[in-house]
Amino acid sequence: MGSQPTRFAIIGNGAAGTYCAEQLRKLDAACEILMIDDEPYTLYNRVSLPRYLRGVLLEQRVYVRDMEWHVKNRIDLRLETKVDQVSFDEKTLHMEPGGEIPYDRLLIATGGRPNPLKAPGAEDAKYLFNFQYFDEAKGMVARIPESKVAVVLGGSFIGYELTEAFAHRGLETHWLMRGPWFLRRALDKEGGEVITLLARDAGVHLHYDEAIDRLEPMNGQTKVTGTKDFSATADMVGVGLGLTMNIDIFADTGLETNVGVLTDEFLATNIPDVWAAGDVAEFYDVVSQRHHRMGTWDNSLNHGRHVAKNMLGAKEPYVEVPTYASGMFNSNISVMGVTTEEEPEAEALVEVDHQGRNYKRLFFLGDRLVGAILVGKMKGRKKVLELIHQRTPIPDRGSVFGLLAMPELPVKAAATTEQ
Repeated sequence: MGSQPTRFAIIGNGAAGTYCAEQLRKLDAACEILMIDDEPYTLYNRVSLPRYLRGVLLEQRVYVRDMEWHVKNRIDLRLETKVDQVSFDEKTLHMEPGGEIPYDRLLIATGGRPNPLKAPGAEDAKYLFNFQYFDEAKGMVARIPESKVAVVLGGSFIGYELTEAFAHRGLETHWLMRGPWFLRRALDKEGGEVITLLARDAGVHLHYDEAIDRLEPMNGQTKVTGTKDFSATADMVGVGLGLTMNIDIFADTGLETNVGVLTDEFLATNIPDVWAAGDVAEFYDVVSQRHHRMGTWDNSLNHGRHVAKNMLGAKEPYVEVPTYASGMFNSNISVMGVTTEEEPEAEALVEVDHQGRNYKRLFFLGDRLVGAILVGKMKGRKKVLELIHQRTPIPDRGSVFGLLAMPELPVKAAATTEQ
């Protein structure tokens, strides 16, 4: 008799989980694949949610995979199903509904959940939204036509995406941040000023060093009172206060965790036959030589495709420069590698053009370029990625700005991945 097919279990059907399942099926036609997620949707592109919210993308274009695709590829997808217990010793999962099932190899791709606003009145506020799930995006899209004033709290990318979408839809938009500027742990004051100029160009009202103190219902709207001197009556309130990784079910199991699930450079955990990928994976980054967690779509997608090979027996390190690229009002922003948010001891060099709304901040550890943030013109982005990836010593740090200003030679498609 032939050997039994390998039983793969994947917790989470986001980009990491789904693209892992796809790659497993391509490489092993006989294996069994079970994927479990507590949302009611097949894979949808969270990167597309801001465009959907802005009204420039139809709902059906947000979906990436449908149920028919899973059936065709013999991927047993259990939606609206929660894994509430894991036994690594016995190699079993307990699902609700569904009960206990065995696995041979397991991928943890559980992602994170948005941190709630804890101000008085938040629990009962009718039009208070986070921005992590499809249902929340749908709720905001339905509410926008009835709205005139929106308030957003959060000085990170989720806060920005909500702010930009509301302003784009013509709402009077107030953006509150608890810090003195956007991305205060990664940008300096000069970078914050460039973002301020871009936001004001888009008609956004900015309120720094401000948070929401309380929410009160008022004639179908919400009165928002700030911790300093902000006050407004809003039709909707958006909150972007970061994520908490979904690792609760692994408490007391022996799985090594920090903010997320700790892995080595192969995306393997300290538990045999268990890997982690996507937002939840705090993976050892061989480029920056430190553990790193990167909550981007491209990172999750690449993690998923890569970890599948290692789950099938390969032992290939994951080697990528973590990147994030996005529109920034009517401009662009790109974050690459390690910044002072992850590595406070990194030293930075800055080049800024307030009038042109352009900004470059390069991060160094010793004589190595380890990260960068570009706002405005993206000229030099490929060169930055190349220098970070190569880990080439740069004795004259200031010379990098000159390199970025040079014309870029055509790069083969396989040599770099553009966002």
